[in-house]
Amino acid sequence: MRSGTIPYGLLLLCLICCWESRLHGQDSTHAADYKLKSIFSIGAGVQHGFVFAHSPEVENTKGARPTGVEVWFGWQRNDRSIWDLCNCFPRKGLLLAWYDYGNSILGKSYTAAYFLEPVYRFSRNSFFSIKGVAGLSYLTNPFDSLRNPTNRSYSTYLSGYLMLGAGLWWRLNDHWWLNTSINYQHESNGGLKQPNKGINWPTAGIAIHYIQNPRPYYKGIRRYHKFWKAYSIRWDASIAGIAKRVLDEAGESRRLPVLGLAFQGSKQVGRISALTAGAEIYTDRALRLQLKIDSVDASSVRAGVLFGHEFLLGRFIFSQRLGVYVYDETPYFDRIYHRWGIQYRISRHWGAGFNLQAHRHVADFIDARITYSWQKNGNF
Repeated sequence: MRSGTIPYGLLLLCLICCWESRLHGQDSTHAADYKLKSIFSIGAGVQHGFVFAHSPEVENTKGARPTGVEVWFGWQRNDRSIWDLCNCFPRKGLLLAWYDYGNSILGKSYTAAYFLEPVYRFSRNSFFSIKGVAGLSYLTNPFDSLRNPTNRSYSTYLSGYLMLGAGLWWRLNDHWWLNTSINYQHESNGGLKQPNKGINWPTAGIAIHYIQNPRPYYKGIRRYHKFWKAYSIRWDASIAGIAKRVLDEAGESRRLPVLGLAFQGSKQVGRISALTAGAEIYTDRALRLQLKIDSVDASSVRAGVLFGHEFLLGRFIFSQRLGVYVYDETPYFDRIYHRWGIQYRISRHWGAGFNLQAHRHVADFIDARITYSWQKNGNF
């Protein structure tokens, strides 16, 4: 029943899926007076690393040495407005990448992804950054029972792509910057088709970036006004579902629904941070079929309680939660699980997004969800 692999902590900054200038907690009343146009840059670089063989099923990829070429299109804020919001100078933009995994089983990949990269100043000419990237990859050599039967890492041409990285920026002159970085990268289809153990590969790399129209970075002091203390708890009720792929008794591929309900409370504890507690219950028809095939007399319903954290990024909310099953009769899963989600606030009360559920490093499924929220006193 285990389906895709996710790296430990890789999704932690998938917060980073999106960033708006309208961050939560805009306590300045004159932001428009000192908000400047983003600075555009273009960069290119190379990455090299190794494939992490995280389970016995993918031991045939051990020793592979991926090499990649990347092109970055970035837009960076460096004015007083963004400094007042996050005490950093965030970059966002588009990453295009090509990788040769150095292994005939894995083949190659072509990636397009969105990135967010908060940048922190060390000195006039040196900066530190953390970046998160999320997108899609086209993989050239998926599992095929005849042509590539030993590829247990992926079975679809199209897969999700995630990366977490940290780097140093060095100003060479006003127009040219050098960036060195270390990264953890991951690809999988989230359990939509088997086999799907995923590809995990750490890399180190170097890139050069060009800024056509540079300008000085805002020099300000850090602001500590705790405006969020006046906000009340935000309550969320969600309906979630997905069509999960599974093989039936005859070996035919079928899609069966996973449906669930969730409820949680969220209390803001920082400029862009909140703590959460909640509960969920869902039924998994794909799991029911697997139980039938394995002749296991158990319910396909699971329920759990969850505690976690949210990054509040304007209309976007990125969540990370640790759950404990209070009801699970199946023999397949650990009692502890974790969820990672992204939600877009459509209006004051309605939101939509996606959640990934996993057990340790193995993904179970990704669901789509609609959420209704209410809050007596808040910032939306």
